[in-house]
Amino acid sequence: MRAAPPAEDRILPLTRVVAVVVIAILLLGSGVLFLLPDQTDRRFAWTIHPTMTAMLMGAGYGAALYFFVRVLTERRWHRVGRGLLATTLFTWMMLGATVLHWNKFRHGSFPFLLWFWVYVVTAALVPAVWLINRRQDPGTPEDPDAELPRVVRGAMAVAGVAVLAVAAWMYLFPASAISVWPWLLTPLTARAVASFVALPGVGWLVIASDPRWSSARVMLGTEAIGLGLLLIAVARAWQEFDHGNALTYVYVAGLVGTLAAIAGLSVWMRRATPVHAPAG
Repeated sequence: MRAAPPAEDRILPLTRVVAVVVIAILLLGSGVLFLLPDQTDRRFAWTIHPTMTAMLMGAGYGAALYFFVRVLTERRWHRVGRGLLATTLFTWMMLGATVLHWNKFRHGSFPFLLWFWVYVVTAALVPAVWLINRRQDPGTPEDPDAELPRVVRGAMAVAGVAVLAVAAWMYLFPASAISVWPWLLTPLTARAVASFVALPGVGWLVIASDPRWSSARVMLGTEAIGLGLLLIAVARAWQEFDHGNALTYVYVAGLVGTLAAIAGLSVWMRRATPVHAPAG
């Protein structure tokens, strides 16, 4: 039997083509939701109230835009490949929310048709691209590279499980989430928010499974951009929050604390990465 060729850690042309298409869609979605959140009744697949939910979704799409630009421009597959696992779960959850709340959408409109077919196609295409391209990952560190400390990976695993538990609660029991959430939700928007909440949960679990810092940087950078955009959204929509709800302040503190932790970890790991790989 002939041995399999060694993994080249390259991003296949198919993956880059998919990234180009996704980037175009994300530009449109993030632009409408984040910049024009009060115009979803005309420019989006369904009408979203209040604007905080629309901007949260726009922030998520904006962060995803950064991620897929990196997929398009990176040289090494392992730097971005595992991020497609988080994207896969997200697309499945959003497609499920669409089916469960079918009557809430603006059927026949261009935004709805785009929304529906994008999620139908990407729900199958994104995991297929990951399966095809994943064989390119040699599983070895870059030269140079650093290794995430075990305690950091353990903390990320615990945090990932906790965040996914919150996402599952919101998705499976939206009425319960609506009763305590810091701004107004509907069953559809509760499930949409849950889909975005699940993204960092999967991302942290993926990072915890791979000690290479080079495999974590793009995902953490993506999350940092999303958190920054979310904080801008909070400032713009602060009047829509329930200021008597303690979860309002827990939510904002969580955004700030997570962003600070990512920044601190990034600085620490840059200092830990050797300038040159050790001899041999």
